[in-house]
Amino acid sequence: WLASPPDWLAQAGHIFSRLQITSHLEDYFLVHWVEFRITIGDTKEDAPPGYLFLCPTTDFQTGSSSFKWPDCPAYWSLDPSGLDHLSTEEAARLGFPSFQLTTEIEGASWDTSVYAGLRQFHQAKGFDPDSQD
Repeated sequence: WLASPPDWLAQAGHIFSRLQITSHLEDYFLVHWVEFRITIGDTKEDAPPGYLFLCPTTDFQTGSSSFKWPDCPAYWSLDPSGLDHLSTEEAARLGFPSFQLTTEIEGASWDTSVYAGLRQFHQAKGFDPDSQD
C-alpha cells in the first residue's frame, strides 16, 4: 500500500492517536521512497579474481514499514559461492576496491498547525478526528 498525501492527512489524526503521539507532529514523515546504495571505489590492477556479494533486498526490511542496513549488506569473497567472507581489512590488503554504503529517503512532512487545522475541520464536520471515519 502506497499512501498519498491526502490519504495520510485524512488518517493522521487516527494514527497519531493510536500511537499516543501528541507533540512534535512535524517530525513525522510520509516516506515516498527509500534507496540503499552501494558505491564501489576504483579497482587496483593487482587484485586477484574475486566476487562481490550483496545481501537480498528482503534483509533490509525489519518490519512491515521499517528498514535498516543489515549487519552484512555486502562483502568480497575469493569463493564464487560466497561462503568464505573476506573481512574489510583482508579485502583491502588483497587490492579489492572499497565500497561505500549510503541511504537516501524522500518524503513529506507537515507543520503541527496543519494537523491542528485538520482536527478542527473534522470536528466541525461532525467526525471524531481520532477515529478512522
